[in-house]
Amino acid sequence: MKYFMDFEATQFEQEIISVGCVDEDGREFYSLVKPHSMRKMTGFITELTGITSAELRRSPDADEVFSRLYDFIDKSERAQFYCYGNCDGRFISVSLRYVKTFKAQCMLGLIYGSMTDISPELSVIFKTNQTISLYKLADYYGATEERSHHALNDAKLLKHVYEHSRGEDLAECPFPEYVRPYKADRIPVSPPEQVTNPRVIAHLGSEIRPFSSYGKAAEWIMSELLPKGAEISSGTKSNISNRIVLAVANGNKYHGYTWTAPAKK
Repeated sequence: MKYFMDFEATQFEQEIISVGCVDEDGREFYSLVKPHSMRKMTGFITELTGITSAELRRSPDADEVFSRLYDFIDKSERAQFYCYGNCDGRFISVSLRYVKTFKAQCMLGLIYGSMTDISPELSVIFKTNQTISLYKLADYYGATEERSHHALNDAKLLKHVYEHSRGEDLAECPFPEYVRPYKADRIPVSPPEQVTNPRVIAHLGSEIRPFSSYGKAAEWIMSELLPKGAEISSGTKSNISNRIVLAVANGNKYHGYTWTAPAKK
């Protein structure tokens, strides 16, 4: 049985605060999740998701929610979980620190061990090495659910995109902003440096790109991989660096590349 999932989480600790799940037959599960520490809630997350601290204080904790999710799934056949993007594994691992009941631990461990991020597959289908916005894909395939960073709505969008993209064979990427810009349109950066002891390495097939720091890797992404006309702010480099750190920690791809950090000599 296939299950399509989405999570919302606190901004810094990245502890799950809502979970949405829909199976291949259309059955739905949704719940808010009271985080272990309410101090981690921020105005940014409330603005993004519409979830308030007051709502979370009244919500069941992770033990109760994931025990209920364990009861929801069909255990008569193998469960396969699907997500979109490389953050969900991190959210699950954080919440695993705090659950105490056997069923909740089993549920989170099962999701973590059999979760598939389909964003790299969609990037291949759509002829780009970048992660395409789920909402843009949902628009492309005519999904009707609201785009609201609501865990259940996003899980339903994911199911719609997954099902409609099976067998898709595109000649070119239909999203110009996700096609690499010409060199003249890219952000100028310093020439590539010779790196003998890299801090982080990007891998794509036989292509290997070493960088002396996460910041240098972020500068390269800003220059070479961001879509033409992408919004660049003072925090863009820092945000990209943090995403690379997460990709290294979780073994996930970012901008189509696998990222590793060599052991220090």
